[in-house]
Amino acid sequence: MPGLNPQQQAAVEHVGSPLLVLAGAGSGKTRVITEKIAWLIRKAGIHGRNIAAITFTNKASREMRERATQLLSQDEARGLTVATFHNLGLQIIRKEYKSLGYKSGFSILDAQDTGTIIKDLMMRDEEIVENDDSARWIISRWKNDFISPKKAMEIAATPEEMLAAKVYRR
Repeated sequence: MPGLNPQQQAAVEHVGSPLLVLAGAGSGKTRVITEKIAWLIRKAGIHGRNIAAITFTNKASREMRERATQLLSQDEARGLTVATFHNLGLQIIRKEYKSLGYKSGFSILDAQDTGTIIKDLMMRDEEIVENDDSARWIISRWKNDFISPKKAMEIAATPEEMLAAKVYRR
């Protein structure tokens, strides 16, 4: 691992407990992580399929994947996961859809998709809808609190919550 300083080298070779790599932009964090992946595969005998490098952004994920594939042979990289948190979650859901009770062709909707659906459902009551965000946030809060659509209808206290409860039920 030429070009790594002693602290980077120590981070690459550290095993057995969690390790926080804290450093500023451009200081070599991605290099340390990709070198660590290669070291784990080549020196520690860990198969690529047992390694997951999780990032926050698609850009960081692409960059890390590119660097790891430059360091590793195709065989060494087999099964290696380099993904964002969201992408990894989607991969798991796609693999386990049956045990979750989903159909194989399920879709994940973004904020714009859900906004369009909620606005369409709200307009069925011929309500003048300027902003669907409030209903979306109310429904999201109920879902996070495991409140069913039926229970939401019972507890809705304001006209805004009543409309959100109707949309949630639909």
